[in-house]
Amino acid sequence: MANGPKSRVDLEKMRREYERFRTTVKTEGNRGKITFRAVANIVENVHLEGSVRGSRFESDEPEERGGANLAPAPLSYFLMGAAF
Repeated sequence: MANGPKSRVDLEKMRREYERFRTTVKTEGNRGKITFRAVANIVENVHLEGSVRGSRFESDEPEERGGANLAPAPLSYFLMGAAF
């Protein structure tokens, strides 16, 4: 399999990052806890802008639910997260 196709995922890099994280958690005394902060602001009606860990997101509902369909609905993000 040495001549087979390469994976798109660098498993060795993922392993190194996982080990680095575990070492950091042990030395900083966080006892394995991670905290993420999510912030969301209402733009208009059900159109929201938010951010998590430096990434910006928008969500909106379809017109039949009071939105303008300007961005994916919150449930769409939830389903995509489950797919990952």
